[in-house]
Amino acid sequence: MADKDFMYGAAELLREKLSDSVTLAKNPFDIILEMAQTLGEISGEKNYYRTIQEQLHTNYGAVLHDRFILDKEIALVKARLEKIQAAYENPDFDDDEHRRIGFALERHKAEIERLKNLHE
Repeated sequence: MADKDFMYGAAELLREKLSDSVTLAKNPFDIILEMAQTLGEISGEKNYYRTIQEQLHTNYGAVLHDRFILDKEIALVKARLEKIQAAYENPDFDDDEHRRIGFALERHKAEIERLKNLHE
């Protein structure tokens, strides 16, 4: 009986979130990601959201040049770039670590440019 109650509660939660999102005219990709997050939480699959997010980026962002997906991806890469930049400026790292961090900085800058070119 507990499993049936859990399943009903989970289904009700998803129905409510989906209905609310459509009523508010949210972007379909946001709705998909919200559903993926909720499903991951319900099922205990912590990586489910990230998997779906990556699939959306790959299949819709780069292939179809969807601006919304590309904007989100650019924002994610920029956020990582800021963290890497802060690490690069940290004097606690030795020369070898700075060289590797510098390489990551350049790769992230190149990735941002690549994504911007896809966006156009």
